[in-house]
Amino acid sequence: MSKYNVKPDYSHCITGIPNSILKYFNIEPNGKTNRELDAVLDREYKNVVLLVLDGVGNSVISRNLGFESSFYQHKIDYVSSVFPSSTVPATTSLLSGLQPCEHAWAGWDVYYKEIGQNVTVFTNTIQNTDKQAAEYHAARTLTPYRTILDRITEAGYASYMVSPYQGIISSSMADTVKKIKKLTDEDGTKFIYAYWPESDDILHMYGGGGEEKPQIKKFLIDAQQKIVKLTKEMQDTILIITADHGHTDVQMTYPEEHADLMDTLERLPSLEPRAAAFFVKKGRKREFKKLFAEYYGGQFDLMTSDQALEQGLFGTEKPHPKFRSMLGDYIAIARDDMSFNFVNGETWVSCHGGLSEQEMYVPLIVYKDHFFLGTDVESYIGEALNRLKKKYPWADRSMFDKKYRYEIEEGKCGPEFVRYFRWDKKNTDRYAEGLDGEKFIDRIILDQEDQIQYANEVVEELDVRPDYGVDAHGWHLEIFKFRKHRLGGYSAYVQAGDRTTGGSREFFFTPDQMAGSFEDFLQSNGELLSGAFGLTSDYMRNFKGLKEFLGFDR
Repeated sequence: MSKYNVKPDYSHCITGIPNSILKYFNIEPNGKTNRELDAVLDREYKNVVLLVLDGVGNSVISRNLGFESSFYQHKIDYVSSVFPSSTVPATTSLLSGLQPCEHAWAGWDVYYKEIGQNVTVFTNTIQNTDKQAAEYHAARTLTPYRTILDRITEAGYASYMVSPYQGIISSSMADTVKKIKKLTDEDGTKFIYAYWPESDDILHMYGGGGEEKPQIKKFLIDAQQKIVKLTKEMQDTILIITADHGHTDVQMTYPEEHADLMDTLERLPSLEPRAAAFFVKKGRKREFKKLFAEYYGGQFDLMTSDQALEQGLFGTEKPHPKFRSMLGDYIAIARDDMSFNFVNGETWVSCHGGLSEQEMYVPLIVYKDHFFLGTDVESYIGEALNRLKKKYPWADRSMFDKKYRYEIEEGKCGPEFVRYFRWDKKNTDRYAEGLDGEKFIDRIILDQEDQIQYANEVVEELDVRPDYGVDAHGWHLEIFKFRKHRLGGYSAYVQAGDRTTGGSREFFFTPDQMAGSFEDFLQSNGELLSGAFGLTSDYMRNFKGLKEFLGFDR
């Protein structure tokens, strides 16, 4: 596999999102959950909403909206897509919590042995035609699966789908948001899955995964405004936003231009343009490999389908019984910006399905009720102070950096949280970042945390750095001190450097960390104490005077 590609991480993948939602509803997940999402699903909500924006990968947001955008500010994590990083396998994983090898909705065009044809999965047509593949829907009949909506409904809760294709039909991004809002206003605990595909179409036509493009930027700004407005009107709701995959700009190549290569195949290549499956005629594998290397060597990585399975590209769980027959003999994965196209004359500027970072990484964005503490800004400042006190018991409002000011002001979409920073008597910057109440509190804490630390001056230090010196990866441990502070509390200060640069960090220990015995402290803070320099709990346990310095009597 190309060194420029990244494998899907099924331990930290889009499948964790639906599994966290199942866990929240007290339903057994189909696989690993997402820890960051588990942490924010921290109370009972009337509404849990999952909105999937097709193709809006991590790089699409960072390149076209930037780090100060509301979407970026509300990102709690980024995760890998599945392989292929494409709509059919990825949205099926988002709807089920299953990996592609488990649900077997393997790509846009999939070979079904029972039909003897490559089938365009969603439309149930024979590949590159309008002809129905069978009297029944092939994927739903031959590889059925239970959605998380099915399982949530069976558990006694309401669940809804909002999309252009099934469930409650939506006609635009604005209509999607409108229908989400209407459902959240209804009584009862519920789950809402919403999907909007327009972003993927725009990216295919104009690009935007690798650099800023006006067409996708316009869509994202408009979608972000509508979503921020929705969050200001939400009550008792958590809104989770993600994507099925990202995008990367491509140049296209057409296998049908090479008649000799196509003659070695039993049927058209299938799955995805950047992750294609090849079914080779009996006795012609050597010829196929030779011709493929001649035409596409260096542009695609070719491996046997068994190798792809062994590497866990399609998942790490037990495959569906029908899955192996869908993969043929070989899988070709695009390197760099190459992409097959199985339809002559059709062109795309951007594509997906492969293993580049731009295709594989998608954001996990969370909004909670915007004004969950009301519209008095003092409530949010007070809550930020309460949370600071849990880590820094000496924290007081008088210690806040006076250069910052916090307000709730009327904006284009109604009231919004605003931060001001005064550089000097003449220059003040205003930041209206579309933050909800939770993120606004987090931002206040981030603004003030250093100031709270500096307000508690050091009164005594104990140097625990070894006399013999410690090095790690070319860095030398220069300082390792425990500190006692005037207003109470203890911290550790670590400084290290190499021949050209250096860095330092101070760790304050919370009251909970200091509440037990000295042994409890060592056991729970082993990684923090040793850092990367291998100073073990045994070293700290035997360091003369450390226990007494930290105030432990047992």
